[in-house]
Amino acid sequence: MSINLRTVAVQSFATAWPTLRSAAATALARGVEYAPVFGARAVRRRNRVVIGPYARNRTLLGTLILLAAVPVGLLFCLFYGAFFGLTAPYYIVPAVIPIAIMIGIIIWALPDQRTAPTLPIEFLFAIYFVGNIVWPTYLAISLPGLPWISLLRIIALPMAGFFLVSLSVSRKFRQYAYESVTSIKPVWICAVGFSIIQLLTTFASKSPLSSGQAAFDQMINFTMIFFIGCVIFRKHGMPERYFILLCALSIFTIILTVIENQKQYVIWARHIPDFLLPSSPNLQNTLNSTFRQYTNVYRAKATFLTPLALAEFISLVTPFLLYFVLYHRNLLIRILFIAMVPMTFAAVRMTDARLGVVGVFVSVLMYGLIWSYLRWRAQPRDLFAAATVYAYPVIFFTAVAGILTSTRLSTMVFGGGAQASSTEARMTQLGMASKSFWRQPWGYGAAQSGNEMGFAKDAFITIDNFFISVQLDYGLLGIIFWYGMFIIGIAVALFHCLSDRYASRHEARLLAPLAVSLTGFLIIKWVHGQDENHSFFFMMLGMVSALVYRLRHNEVAAPITDARPQAT
Repeated sequence: MSINLRTVAVQSFATAWPTLRSAAATALARGVEYAPVFGARAVRRRNRVVIGPYARNRTLLGTLILLAAVPVGLLFCLFYGAFFGLTAPYYIVPAVIPIAIMIGIIIWALPDQRTAPTLPIEFLFAIYFVGNIVWPTYLAISLPGLPWISLLRIIALPMAGFFLVSLSVSRKFRQYAYESVTSIKPVWICAVGFSIIQLLTTFASKSPLSSGQAAFDQMINFTMIFFIGCVIFRKHGMPERYFILLCALSIFTIILTVIENQKQYVIWARHIPDFLLPSSPNLQNTLNSTFRQYTNVYRAKATFLTPLALAEFISLVTPFLLYFVLYHRNLLIRILFIAMVPMTFAAVRMTDARLGVVGVFVSVLMYGLIWSYLRWRAQPRDLFAAATVYAYPVIFFTAVAGILTSTRLSTMVFGGGAQASSTEARMTQLGMASKSFWRQPWGYGAAQSGNEMGFAKDAFITIDNFFISVQLDYGLLGIIFWYGMFIIGIAVALFHCLSDRYASRHEARLLAPLAVSLTGFLIIKWVHGQDENHSFFFMMLGMVSALVYRLRHNEVAAPITDARPQAT
């Protein structure tokens, strides 16, 4: 009996064993699949209970991290609010940084759309261009703890915001902007490299807050303007419109200069509302009349901070006046601009600034040579053009000899006894800057050059050579990137302007005044350290990039939001 029971038990176990083993394996597999709370298996298990087409895109660990981030974020907001309450209104700018970062994240996360908001960019860009000339930069609302609330900042910040939004929401606009900006790759590399240097040198600054603010202003007013210019000026007809607008505004500026020179004071100085009056004593001096020491000659400044900035602007408009004199179809317009050329020189003389005279001479001589060559190439039998090209060395050396031998011309260009102190000051500053540069060749940070040159504390600092500012603020790499942008841009513009391949293209003709003006700009920067007019020249650099793209791709009339050019 016992043997039969044992046999039955063994047979029953042998029969049930596969079932038991299968059940155990199933239970183990289910345990392996459903027991973990982290990892890929847990994600697959939770995804099966989510109704399609939705799907979980994070693990439980990610969810726990987000849940833990809530109290951490609340704690940060508590300290952030306490910091703002204790330091306002004196340290409002640092408190705005987290808000700016959040706005940047929101812009980056915007969904894609079919179109980009390009119309506000074009409108604000034009207003910025006009406001930079007709509105004095020193007239701004000044509140404690805040930067100046100037007209240009009110325009530039929304313009930059619309540009970033357009890049975020439109793939076509990103492609269009990338093609425009990178049409001259070395210029694009230098522009991006210089922006990176600006950020890095901020951490090496003794005053990171002021350096960061200065670097931010320069990125908005210079680098961002270059990028937007590359996009806007690629549109057919846009460069010509801005040429006309620039010349029209220069007429307005020259008229203001003449009136001010007659009255010998800033004509709106006595009619400024209190809330727009500059709070800084140095800026208040801008409203005072300026006379040349020893000669007592009044120096006009119109809407600019200094007579030097006014002379720089007027002199470098000269190539565009010459362009319309030589190429405009309307005879009356050509006569008007012919009259404007000597008026430009007269307005420059009213500033009593040598750099303006140099700018006019460079513009006339260089543009005259380019025009003669282009005319000779288009009309090989034109004796006047051929004679001008072959006789240009004689013309150039005759002009130089005239400047050297004529006391009046020599004084205009090189200065006399009254300007000896300015020349000596520039040489002294170069010596001081070289010593400071070798102590920290990677740069001291934006807007720190004056403090690092060894001037006395609280002294009024003016740097008369922009090379010194770049050298000390951004170091050796800053010099390479900043000057590289403009030198390469000028070289590429001249190459495409003078190349036989593009001889029949209107865009090549437009590059000539741009190259001449940028060349004069670099020359003037050796005797002028302010950056008041730099926005215009970054616009011109963007225009060069846009025109070069149109030449290389045979593009005509491409709308701003097109992803690809329409080839003819």
